Amino acid sequence: MQTLFRRRFPKGIPMTRTPRICALSTAGLLTLGLPLAATAQQTGPEVDFYGHINLGIINVDNGAGSDTALTDNDNSNSRIGLIYKQGTGNGGEFRLHFETALGFTGSSSINGADNGLELNFRRTEIRKFEAIYQSPSWGTLSFGQGSIATDGTAEADFSGTSVIAYSSLQDQAGSQVFQLASGGASGFDVGDGFSAFDGGRRFRIRYDTPTYMGFSLAVSAGEEVLTRGNDDEFYDIGLKYDQDYGAYQLAARAGLSIRDSDEELLLGSVALLHKATGLNLAVATGRQQEGDASYVYLKGGIKRDWFALGETRFSVDYYSGEDFGVTGSDSESLGIAVVQKVDAWNTELYASYRRLEFDDTGSDLLDQDVTFVGARWRF
Repeated sequence: MQTLFRRRFPKGIPMTRTPRICALSTAGLLTLGLPLAATAQQTGPEVDFYGHINLGIINVDNGAGSDTALTDNDNSNSRIGLIYKQGTGNGGEFRLHFETALGFTGSSSINGADNGLELNFRRTEIRKFEAIYQSPSWGTLSFGQGSIATDGTAEADFSGTSVIAYSSLQDQAGSQVFQLASGGASGFDVGDGFSAFDGGRRFRIRYDTPTYMGFSLAVSAGEEVLTRGNDDEFYDIGLKYDQDYGAYQLAARAGLSIRDSDEELLLGSVALLHKATGLNLAVATGRQQEGDASYVYLKGGIKRDWFALGETRFSVDYYSGEDFGVTGSDSESLGIAVVQKVDAWNTELYASYRRLEFDDTGSDLLDQDVTFVGARWRF
């Protein structure tokens, strides 16, 4: 896998393709190089290797038939990562971060026609390949393939069930096609009717301010380089707030994403945890500025140490969207999820059930029922 990465990755980064991004890239490299040249006294380097395997069995009943498959869980797909850390004399830190998915067939791609679990590594599996400099005074600068400023903006959540249930519903059954009540397949799949508008990972330069009174701001400019034939540019700004209020913990996110495909997205989320009881609540929302698509996602949960194995987590969520796929459409989903930690094995066992309803205003579409059981093992 590492040999494949070294051979193919340079072909995926056409650095001269877009002048605006290239100028930012050059500035990023120069800026990241400055702290290294000025660090006469450095702490010893550290290397951290990590990853997880996250496989499960998914069953999709589309109203006309049912399919079951062993699959990777795209809510948090199986991956490995490597972080090289080098402390600098001024109290800062320089990092090199590489992370890639393993390439197993994912839950968002199975569609009933070919449900076999296969290993097919492609360059789009690369999640992170970046250089990072974190200063104790002026913030953090990141350059390379990694999270844009709105990555995670729609995902504030204390429930502990995000491994199987969170705002991006399409990660579980995104390629499953809705069936017509009159018979046959419609022109819409789950990914057409449900989205959280959350940011992802691109080749970018990103700056994060230091945290002040719980607030931090991130800005990024980047380009898609791993998908052939796609050179869309991304300009993002994200605001984060994290604060501990003693009995309560609060997290809030807000962001704006402007994309080369003439798409402008506003999105945000907020989550609250009551520590003593484990009760938690999360809300996410987003709107497409150039179109009419919008959604609201609500999630309530509880997590407690009921068993010696580890923490038990339970959540119920509801999604309501409008104008996805076609103007006038309605998207609705209700889901329940349970996660049981097994501390001794670094493992989470999980199960979920979700109903997906999509009304495109022109056809009578059957609902889909999705059941998923599996486990995530961390190392």
